[in-house]
Amino acid sequence: MIQTDLSSFSYKKGSLLPICKRCSAENFYRNGKNKQGIQRYLCKECGFRFVWTSDLPRRNYFSRVISFAVEIYTSPRMCASLRGVVIILKKAFGVVVSHQTIRQWVKDTKKPILRREDQASTVWHADETYIKIKGRGHWLWIVRCRQTGHVLSWRISKGRFFEDAKRLMQDALHVAGTRPKKIITDGLYQYAAAIYKAMGWNWKEHKERHIVDSGIGKNWFIERLNREVKRRVKWFSTFQSLEGAHAFFGLWFYHHNTQ
Repeated sequence: MIQTDLSSFSYKKGSLLPICKRCSAENFYRNGKNKQGIQRYLCKECGFRFVWTSDLPRRNYFSRVISFAVEIYTSPRMCASLRGVVIILKKAFGVVVSHQTIRQWVKDTKKPILRREDQASTVWHADETYIKIKGRGHWLWIVRCRQTGHVLSWRISKGRFFEDAKRLMQDALHVAGTRPKKIITDGLYQYAAAIYKAMGWNWKEHKERHIVDSGIGKNWFIERLNREVKRRVKWFSTFQSLEGAHAFFGLWFYHHNTQ
């Protein structure tokens, strides 16, 4: 049965009965109503008592509402705050939630950058930009592919250290699947050693090289992405936690790559 409204049951494929949220059994009976007057059910298999208000286990809202809210909040083309998403949900679906609930939905959604094998990446751009978490400064590192425009890797750190630059390059190499012909970075001296460590000792012997430039010069390609990041995070002023910042940028870069 196809679900046509937000208050109806979500049915198991091929079945006309709602399923238990804990064990997915169809053997249950009605067990009174809660304080809000919503029907409760008791599973005969596992004894779990639940109110069926979602098609997801242990959730009070439907999956399409959660997906819509998360995408609106983390899409590069949108600039809605958490409270702005609350207003949109109320107008679009008549669903009333708190901004903290939406924050938790974002934290629970995981969409990592996957390895690419369809197109060789020949030029990388790498840079870092300043963000705030709990009012304290952190650095967002990004590696972007010139051919596809996709973000190959990113990470957040408290400082700009060699270990952070090395892991950034190693993650980008894993996603790209092959070494680039050129890597363009700013003048941060940690990049040179990190690239040498990640790419191998013979990287320069194949006429491949590391180009140092920044600002409006040869590294403009990633500086433009940094401006988009700045434009988006200005709505936050500061992230409330490192976990929240990781969750947001994980989804933000995922949507950036799939646009």
